[in-house]
Amino acid sequence: MKAWTPVPQVVGIIGLGKLGSALGLKLRDRGFRVLGSVKSPKSRERLTKMGFEVHLDNNVVVSKSDVVILSVKPYNVEEISVKTEKPLISFVAGVPLSKLSAFSNRPFRAMTNVALTTIAVTGPYDEQIDGLLKAISPRVIWVDEKLIDPLTVVLGSGPALVAKLLDSFVRASVDIGVPWDIAKEVADELFRYVPLLMRQRSPEELVEMIATPGGTTIKALVEMAEIERVMASAFEGAMARLVPKR
Repeated sequence: MKAWTPVPQVVGIIGLGKLGSALGLKLRDRGFRVLGSVKSPKSRERLTKMGFEVHLDNNVVVSKSDVVILSVKPYNVEEISVKTEKPLISFVAGVPLSKLSAFSNRPFRAMTNVALTTIAVTGPYDEQIDGLLKAISPRVIWVDEKLIDPLTVVLGSGPALVAKLLDSFVRASVDIGVPWDIAKEVADELFRYVPLLMRQRSPEELVEMIATPGGTTIKALVEMAEIERVMASAFEGAMARLVPKR
């Protein structure tokens, strides 16, 4: 068996789907050699054209890699039949370290999203793994495993939820007479720059600064009072669906 090198240079990805290929492209751009596995010859052909070394056998990927990334759907985990002493980083939602230990004696759980904005990871802190993940995203946070499931909802579902909020903002703007193109431009700028303002002020301070008594902003905020309940309900629903996957 090939020994794991101190600085992993060859990364094998089991499951080159949307997230797996996004991880692979990022690592390849940072100078890593990336290979991966898929289930169908058609997917293999498509990903080969993207420049990946692709195999249909997961064990071939493991044997050629210094570190392994697992990025399959939760319902496909039962089909995985690999065993290695190399580090294995799983981006599979809802699968605990205790189960991942069947594949590797050095398992790590991680979660991010297709935008690769932040990576949350759990497992014994490892400098090489930290460095590898920082090649994917500059923001890597090591957390207790109990936080990975909630962060799966926040990080994994986050882009879709924010996209839905932005779309709702655009549609509401159009409803009061703003043309579609202008509504989209204004919404994009607001969703881009308001988070920058919130680095300097809390949400409460920002609201108090803008919402004058009896004004249009405070009226809009009163009408939006239900949004906190709806957001909490959305997160709770997502968590309830995630946990049974174990």
